Formats: sequence, structure tokens, C-alpha cells
Amino acid sequence: MKNLFIVSIFLGLFVGCESAPKTNGFVTSIEDSSWQMGTQASVDLVTNLDKYWGVDYDQMKTFFADTVKGTFAEGESFANVDEFLEIVKGQMQSSPNEQNWTLEWAFCIDLDPSRGGDWVNAGFTVDASGEKPKRFINEWYFVKNGKIHRFNQSRRLLVD
Repeated sequence: MKNLFIVSIFLGLFVGCESAPKTNGFVTSIEDSSWQMGTQASVDLVTNLDKYWGVDYDQMKTFFADTVKGTFAEGESFANVDEFLEIVKGQMQSSPNEQNWTLEWAFCIDLDPSRGGDWVNAGFTVDASGEKPKRFINEWYFVKNGKIHRFNQSRRLLVD
């Protein structure tokens, strides 16, 4: 009976303690900010988009808000989903040789929980079968309400 009493006390303390959300990092443009882990749903949205990239443009369009904005690594910018898709189509046509894109990671942070939305970072290695040097592509997607509202891409060459 004594052991049951002691276990009950520890269980009560364990359940009664509220753990603070894990945070780290900061953003200077947001007062009192602290990055937190984002949602798996936002990561899933980006990884599912990858399955349709350059293959099914109608399906790709469903992943984006009509007013999506952003830039590609080569400097092309866009202010809506149709401009975004035109750039992707142009890139796919300008590289007719097979390119092997490998999604290396995707993770998500919630920059400001009071505003809603997550930033998903996805990293790819690209091997263009000798057409271009092997390179690394880093992409950021701002996801809110199940749609991508912002897309930014950068690239660097991989040196063996």
C-alpha cells in the first residue's frame, strides 16, 4: 500500500508538471521571437509536391496559393502561381537531359506561432549526368492553411 501511495504521488507530479515548448534560435525582425518545431503536415505538403514537380503542372498548382511569391536560384522572381509554373516549365525545357534530384532532407520550423504558418526547408542534390556540375539546391517554403505562399531557392556547386 505504501508503494502504491508513493507511485501515485510521483505520477501526480509527473502529469501535473507542464513542460515548456522546446525552442531555440531567434529572428531579429520579430520581437521576442523564438523558433519552434513546425508541423509534419507542412513537411508532407512539400514532399508530396516533389512527386509532381515538372511532371504534372496542374497537380503542382494545387499546392500553391494563387498569390505565391518568391525567387529561384538563378534570380527569376514571380508574383503568382502561374508565373511560378511558367518558370518551372522553362527550366524543365532548357534541361532536356535527365537530371537526378535527390531529396536529402525536409524539416519545418514555426517562426511565429501567433501568426500561423510554417517554414519548410528542403535540401536536394542534383546530378545532371555531366551536363552541369553536381550541385546542391536549398529551398524554403512558407506554408499556411495547407498552401505554399512563399518559395525561395538557392544553389551551390558541389566539389568532390
